[in-house]
Amino acid sequence: MQKSKLIVPFLLVVAAAIFVLPTVIGLIKGTADTPGVFADAYTLTQAAELSKETGKPMLVLATADWCPPCQTLKRTTLVDPTVVEWIKANTIPVYLEDAVNGEEIGGLGVRSYPTTMLIQDDKVLVSVPGAVKAGSFVRALSAAIPATPKAP
Repeated sequence: MQKSKLIVPFLLVVAAAIFVLPTVIGLIKGTADTPGVFADAYTLTQAAELSKETGKPMLVLATADWCPPCQTLKRTTLVDPTVVEWIKANTIPVYLEDAVNGEEIGGLGVRSYPTTMLIQDDKVLVSVPGAVKAGSFVRALSAAIPATPKAP
C-alpha cells in the first residue's frame, strides 16, 4: 500500500520535469543570435516602401529575448537553408524585438511570441504563431501569397 502512494507523486514529478525541461534548456542556452536573413535590418517603414516597389510582402517576426520558443525558432527554422532561401526570394524580412520594438509589435496586434506575419498593403495575409518547423513554416507562408501568372 505504501508503494502505491509514492508512485503518484513520483509520476507527477516526472511529468513536471518533462514539461519544464525544454524551457530550462532554452534558458541555459541563452538568447539566440538574430538570424542572418534579417541582416538588412529593415524597419517597418523601410520594408513597407520596398514592398510597394517590389510587390513582395513583408515577413515580420515579432520575438522576445526572454521567450524560449522564440529562441528555438531562431536557432532552427530561421536558419534552415530552405526557409532562408524562401524568405529572401519572396519577402522583405523585418525583425522586431519586443524590448526595442514593443510599440510597433503592439500596433500589429501580436498576441504571443514568436509570431511571424506576412503583411502587404497594410493587410495581414497570414499570421503564424509559435516555433513552427521549417516545412510547415514555408507551407503556411507560401499558401498566403497569391500565385503570380507564369509566363508562357
